[in-house]
Formats: sequence, structure tokens, C-alpha cells
Amino acid sequence: MTRLGAAAVRKFNPGLFQSDEDVIAQFAVRRHELDVVLETVRDNLESPSCQHVLIVAPRGRGKTMLLARAAAELRTNAALASRVLPVRFMEESHEILTLADFWLEALFHLVREAGARDPELAQELRDTHADLNSRWRERDLAGLARAAVVEAAGLLDRKLVLMVENLQALCGAVNDDFGWGLRQALQMEPRIMLVATATSRFAALDDPQEAFFELFRTIPLEPLDTESCRRLWLAVGGDERSEWEIRPLQILTGGSPRLLVIVAAFSRSKSLRLLMDELVALIDDHTEYFRSHLEGMAKTERRVYLAAIDLWRPSNAAEIADRARIDVRTVSAMLGRLVERGAITTGDLAGKRHYSVAEQIYCIYYKMRRERDEADIVRQFVHFMSRFYSEKKIRDLFLRWKEEAAQYPPIREGIGRAVVESPYIRDIVPDRSWWGLTEDIGGLKNVGHSFSKRDNEEIQKKAGRKDSREAIGAAQGRIDDFEAEIAAYADVVARFGSSEAPELREQVAKALVNKGAAQGQAGDTEAGIAVCDDVVARFGSSEAPELREQVAKALVNKGIMQGQIGDTGAEVATYDDVVARFGSSEAPELRERVARALVYRGITQGQIGDTGAEVATYDDVVARFGSSEAPELREQVAKALVNKGVAWGRAGDAGAEIAAYADVVARFGSSEAPELKKVVASALFNKAIELGRADDTEAEIAAYGDVVARFGKDDTLELRKKVARSFVFKALTQYTAGETDSALSTCDQTDQWLDSVASKGAPDDGWWTMAKGAAAGVRATVLAVRGRRQAAVEAFRSAYAMFEPGDDLTMSLLVWSAIELAAGGASLGDMVDALARDGAKAEALAPLLVALRRRAGETVRAPTEMLEVADDIDKKIEERKTARNTGEKPAADE
Repeated sequence: MTRLGAAAVRKFNPGLFQSDEDVIAQFAVRRHELDVVLETVRDNLESPSCQHVLIVAPRGRGKTMLLARAAAELRTNAALASRVLPVRFMEESHEILTLADFWLEALFHLVREAGARDPELAQELRDTHADLNSRWRERDLAGLARAAVVEAAGLLDRKLVLMVENLQALCGAVNDDFGWGLRQALQMEPRIMLVATATSRFAALDDPQEAFFELFRTIPLEPLDTESCRRLWLAVGGDERSEWEIRPLQILTGGSPRLLVIVAAFSRSKSLRLLMDELVALIDDHTEYFRSHLEGMAKTERRVYLAAIDLWRPSNAAEIADRARIDVRTVSAMLGRLVERGAITTGDLAGKRHYSVAEQIYCIYYKMRRERDEADIVRQFVHFMSRFYSEKKIRDLFLRWKEEAAQYPPIREGIGRAVVESPYIRDIVPDRSWWGLTEDIGGLKNVGHSFSKRDNEEIQKKAGRKDSREAIGAAQGRIDDFEAEIAAYADVVARFGSSEAPELREQVAKALVNKGAAQGQAGDTEAGIAVCDDVVARFGSSEAPELREQVAKALVNKGIMQGQIGDTGAEVATYDDVVARFGSSEAPELRERVARALVYRGITQGQIGDTGAEVATYDDVVARFGSSEAPELREQVAKALVNKGVAWGRAGDAGAEIAAYADVVARFGSSEAPELKKVVASALFNKAIELGRADDTEAEIAAYGDVVARFGKDDTLELRKKVARSFVFKALTQYTAGETDSALSTCDQTDQWLDSVASKGAPDDGWWTMAKGAAAGVRATVLAVRGRRQAAVEAFRSAYAMFEPGDDLTMSLLVWSAIELAAGGASLGDMVDALARDGAKAEALAPLLVALRRRAGETVRAPTEMLEVADDIDKKIEERKTARNTGEKPAADE
């Protein structure tokens, strides 16, 4: 039987009301640091003066647990217990204001420690403490209390290890004499050793004029590494995980033991509501500490730090500068200082330097205290779960969370954000319509608006004087160098900004618009917005067509940049300004800008959850420009309609969603314009996905076929990818519908098409290999169902050869084809041998390997969760064996 309390690893107050045995059993990390503390204690045993220890780390890193574990060792280790006695103070020593208070507090806690060894002495010490407390007016109270402590150490014949937490706070609360008085006692009394903790290195440690200079052996507690996270996870949840599996958890928690314990409790309960309650308690406990941490930074430094916190991901200097609205050079300098202080960590990502907050818990604090954005916390945890758990487990979790989400809106909103961002989650989540999910539209609904190519040939036009031509030519000639480009545009404005000549005013307006765009591209978003405002201030009242066009461009660019820094309210207002100023114009350039502004406004409204306004905006685009033959306007109308379909999908109106996609095809299906072809392909593919969810299999298959028929001969990379997915999804849908002949025929057509693409040159981005592998996976599954065992095994091997870890579609198909092969009597040993040849692939397919090995009679040791997934695979094999005997077709959800 488990002892009461033995299984509960403490998030707060480790050691409080816990036995030494429980503390020792639960101590899973910081073993090296414990060894350093104990080594120092042993070295002090025979020394005429003690070396003192200071453990330094932010809150939640395990300082209290380390002290509790050290105290337990000093009490239970026979060699140490006979010579030392730990005396632990409270975590917050609020009563200590003077040196006398410190020694009285030590005496108070010594009474408790002595009681188990010498009850009679403990009573004497209790009486002494009461007596000294009553003599608080005496001048030498500190000396008397200190003498009582030292005398008790002599009577116990042990050195006392005083354990004091939050030394930095204690030093900030005591009088001026405290530090030197304590230093003198610690240096003169060989029976007293101090082991203290601090949340950071405070000034007194490094100042030669201060009492604690060079007094301590300092032990920093760094964030937990992956292996330490794995050990703590096992200790808390009893769930064995590989280092590769635990890595997302390390990233999520920033290696914070306290946060990791909270997440482990969540892993056991699977309750997002309980998780949020735990995090709120954590934030309440840390609020004062967080505030003091931020207040200790200089103003600009703090702003940069908060920008990194708000981004909550590895970000480059330009991204942080955008969020902080500070020049990137200043931000780079501040980041360097924050890295030196340990507040920010740095590393390379895709060959570029990126920065992250060292304490991920601060990101949670910021979201929950400043933004009150609980949904974003949920989003982060759902992303973590998708990397940490099997597909089946994620499905089960969504079913569990559905009830919580119905009662607690931030859970539903946060999950919605996560699934929109992750195609993997979106593809496997059950009850898709309940969550309001739909297929991604190939990037059209993303807000990564890009600035238009600057009109370099226009800016080279004659501006009236030779020096003007040279200055403008310089701007054109340096378009790949943002800094030089911005300077050249600024030179144009400086030279001709006050001119009233129409041609020069036009060139100045263009230079300003281009300068703002370049600043936005370079990451200096605040400056870019300011330049856009300058364009409007200078030329906003002009009726000249060229100047009105530049004002419209500036306003659209301003809105884009406001969206990039997260100021969505201002972004929408800016797009409204574009429509108000130019919405009635018949000028083609202005109509295009108005259309863009409306589409971008709709995207932003969708981001903030105002679906009704979003749909109304897209309808406005169609009403204004739906009959236009202008290519740019047709493109914006098509994008508005596809985005409208996505919006209806989020709202759960499948009929309206499909109708919007059908409208796209009806209006633009015959167009040869490259951008319109991409939009039509996305609309058809989205339509097929939604028809599949509505169980209209025949229409779904037809829609995939329509994508292939329309775009199968197009050489555009994006359309090739869409055709490949349509081929594979069509074959897979035919298989699940029991149309195995048709499925095999589609697999043949897929291979022929992919081979023809390859004959034109090496395909890009790895999509070809993924498509080839997925098609082979469908073929293997269908052949196995048809009983063509040898051909199925060959297709299975082909799919496995093409498979790359991370390719979720092919991985799923490999699992199902293996299930069908096993159900049909294929050699389990041959499949195991084939799957085990590549370590990385074998790891990705580990549950399948476990299931096959166990069916082959092997005894397999694996984590409990992996065994559970393997059990599910084994049950599915048995179900398919039974179905084969009864002639049933595969279930539609396969």
C-alpha cells in the first residue's frame, strides 16, 4: 500500500509535512547540485571555519526541494546525522528585521529539530527562546540569542546547518548592521554553517564593500535539460518517455521543475480546466516576484524583454523589434544585455540567430495577467499534446475536452486556434463540425501580406533635374540593401520634399511609400507606420490621381504593419479609412487598393473571431467588384469567396461553406490566370474535404477528380502539390467506400502522373516523394484487402522506402496497410524486419512495431502508453480478420 502523501510530488513547499523518506523518493533531479552541497558539508566537518553555500535560481527551479532533500540526507545518513543537524527556516522569513531576530528564529527552529533527539534539551531551548523573547529591549539580545544557538550545538555535539531561503529578500528587509554581524558570526563560529537560497545574484554578493562579498560557494540551478525533464516526468507521472519524446515538454516548460510538475498532473487528469486552475494559482503565487523581476530592468530593456515574452517562441531581432516598436539596432543591444543576465537565451534556427525567454513561465504570466488570454495558454498546451501523444490519444483527449469546452469558452477558443495552425491536428480531430474546423485554403487566409514590388521603372522617370535623377536612380539600384535603399529614399524626400512641382511631389510620395515598405520589410515596423502617416499628412487632401494612388498604397501598407504588431483594432480602422477615402472611385488603381483593404479587413475580423463581420466584408468585396474583368479585382473577389467559405466552415455551416466554394468555381473555373487557378484549386479541394465530412462520398470523389482534370497538366508547384493530394485522397476515399477496383486504378493514375512530373525535372520541396509514398501506402492497403498478399507487401515496402518521419499521411497509411496485411496472414517477421531497418523510421512507427512483435510472440518492454496504442492496433487487426470472414468493407473512419 502506498503511504499517504508518498505519491504527491509537491509544486510548492516541498518537505512540508512530508517524511524524509518521501522527500528522498521524490527527488528526481538536481543530483549533481545535491552532491556539491553534501560535499561542502563533509569538507566542513574537520575545518576550523565553514564554507557557506548559496543556491541561486529563479522561483520554481527547485531550490526548496534541494534544501528539503539535503536536510533529509543530513538526518538519515548515519555518518552525517551523528555530526550535523539541519535547521530549516521558513521559506519566507518575514519576522527577521535585525540580527537578534535571525538568531531567535534559528533557536526557534532548532527546538523542533532537537526534539526528536533530545526532548529534554528541546524543552530547555524552548524555555530559553521564551525568555529571550521577553527581553527584547536588551541591547545585547543578538549576542545572547547567538550564544544560545552555539551552546545548543555544543550540547548536541553537532554542527548546525542553517537553511535560509530567499536571502536576497531577507537582506532587503533587515537593518544596516545585519550583514556584517552575520558575516562575523559565520566566520568565527565553526559549529555554524549557512546554506541559503536566492532568486538571483544580488548586488551585495559582488561588491567588495558589502558583507557577503566572497562569503559563499555559489551553486546555480540551470533549467532542466531533456534527460532531467524525463526523470522528473517519470517521478511525477510514472510514465516512461524517451528523450526525443520529452523534448517538446522541455521546450514548453523552459526546464522549470515547478511548471513541469503542473503539466505532469495535467497529463494524468487530462483536464484543461484543472490545468488552468493550477496555472492561475501559480501566477497568484508568483505575482510579486514577477513584478520585482520586471521592475529591476531599465525601461527600454524591459520593453524588449516583454516583446520576447509576448512572442512566446524563438524570434529573431527584427521580429522582437517589431513587437517592441523599437529600432532593431537598439533591440539587438538590449538582447545582448538580457542574454548576459540570463533572462534571454539564444540559439540558431534555420541558420539565423533567434532569442527565447529563459523562463517560459513568464510567458504564461504575461498572457494570463496582462492579456487575460487563457485561450492562448490552452493553444500552447494543445500543440504540446499533439507532439507528445499518439494520434489515438489525441482523439480521446478531444472527446474528453469537448465537455469542458462547452462549459468554458477559453478552452474551445484555444483549441480552435491550435487546430487552425496545425494541419496534423486538424486532420485527426473528431467531431470536426462541432469545433468549427475546415481545410486550410493554401495560404489565402493567412495574414502574411507581402508588400507589392516597388515601381522601380516609374521612380526612374525624369523628375526635372540631373541630381534628382541620380538620387532616385540610387534608390532603384539598391533594392536588395534595405539600409541603403531607405537612405536613398530619404535623400529624395530631403532634396525635393518641399517642392510644389507636380512631378516632384509624385516622386516624393513614391519615395516615401517605398521607404515605409522597405522599413517594414527590414523589421522596423514602427518607423514604417510613421512614414505611411507622413504620406497621408502630406498628400491626403490632394485630388491628383497619382498622389491619391500613393496615399491608398501607404494606408494599405500601414494596415498590414499594424496587423504584424498585433494592433488589430487599428488595422481594421486603417482599412476602413481606405474604403472611406477611395471606395467610390472608378480609378482602376484605387479600386484595386480598396479591394485589397477589404479582403485584409475580412481576414483580420476572422482572426479576432468576428465571423459575422468577416462574411459581410467578403460579401462587400463581391458586391463592389464581382462583375469586374480587371485581373487584380478578379483575384481579390476569388480570395474573398474562398475566405468566406473558410469562415462559414469555422461557424459550422457546411452548406454555406460548400456554396461559397462552388461560387468560386462558377465564376473563375475557366480562367487561365495563374493566381486564379490556384484559388480555384483550393476551393475545389476544400469543397471535397467538406463533402467527405458530410458523408457525400460520391461528390467528394468527383471534386478530387475535378482538381486533377483541371490542373493535372499545370507545371506550377503549388498546383502540382494540390493535384498530388487530390489523387491520394481520391484513392483513399474510394478504398474506404469499398471501391477497391477504382482505388487501385486511381493509384495507377497517381503513379503515372508522378512519373510524368519527374520526367520534366527533379520535383521540389520533397512533396513528390511524400505523394509517391502515400500512393504506395493506399495501394498496399487496398491490395491487402483484396488478398493479393505478395503485391501488397511490395507496395508496403515501397511506401516505407519513401516514408520520412513527420509525414503523417504516409505513416497513417503504413499503419493501416500493416493492419490489413497482418489480418490477411502476411508474415509478421518479414514486416518487423522491414520496419526495423531504419532507426528514425522505426521510432516514428514504434507502436506498430510493438504490436507486430507481440503478435509474433516476442516479449516487448515499452512505455505504458505505447503498449496501449499497440493494444489498439492489435484489436484492429482482430476486427479486420473478423470483417474479412464476414465480407465487410473497411470502416469509413479508417
